[in-house]
Amino acid sequence: MTVQSRYITIGGHRHRYIDTGGHGPVMLLLHGISSSLDFYRLSTPLLARSFRVLALDLLGFGQSDKPRGKAYSLQLYADLIHEFLEKTDASGNGPVYGTGHSMGGKYLLATALTWPGTFDKLVLSNTDGFITLPSFARVLSLPGVRRILKSVVTREDIAKKMFASAFHNTSAIDQETRRKILDVAIDHDAFDTVMGLNRNLMNLDLKRTGLRSRLHELKMPVLVIWGDRDRYMSPKFAHIVKQELPCAKLLIFSECGHSPMLEYPAQFSAAITEFIFQETPSADGICS
Repeated sequence: MTVQSRYITIGGHRHRYIDTGGHGPVMLLLHGISSSLDFYRLSTPLLARSFRVLALDLLGFGQSDKPRGKAYSLQLYADLIHEFLEKTDASGNGPVYGTGHSMGGKYLLATALTWPGTFDKLVLSNTDGFITLPSFARVLSLPGVRRILKSVVTREDIAKKMFASAFHNTSAIDQETRRKILDVAIDHDAFDTVMGLNRNLMNLDLKRTGLRSRLHELKMPVLVIWGDRDRYMSPKFAHIVKQELPCAKLLIFSECGHSPMLEYPAQFSAAITEFIFQETPSADGICS
């Protein structure tokens, strides 16, 4: 299934997105770092059976604009996501659900806290946001270090090795999808975005921005999905995420790495659909 790319201006920048399905509530899909909406390529047609699926190339990645010197922050991404939902007529027309992978999960949480009432339920897959990087990690974005890293990390042979470590089971990933993922990984401008994120580390950290201490405010149901063989984000963080979100449930995928939506697209999509449509509110009344 090929879905036509569309383009929209949000926050003054051109973004690529897709809008497919249309016969159910809105499901927003957000990708992780050094990635694009193509990470959901195998899951999108399955989710589109039950949802109006919106997927977005986040600013700095995929085919969206990659502005140099941008002051990236959780506030920036939260505002962009909120504006995107408004401009696509997703907000205010029924329930809106969000699924975020890795970095995208962190941005969903930031949006939910910054713009209360945006989402009715969330799905967080192998989410970022619960590892606090040391501030000296910003040294990686210094010009000399950045040039060396860029010359190495964007090489295709290195990208392929990184690809291999991001997955445990690659049997479901076809060659075209692999190619799309690798193209993003070796994109020099997207690498510059990663360095930009690194330079603005303090403003992109849930704990340092004070958002992590507010996670208890999120009373909507949350499904946390994690691969038990994730080498990027240890499965131990899955339990931390569940513990810090008052209305979360945890689902561990066996023999799965960092990307369940690509490794097990059918199971991933089915788990989300069941969670959205069959989950009932908690008996204690804490969760909405």
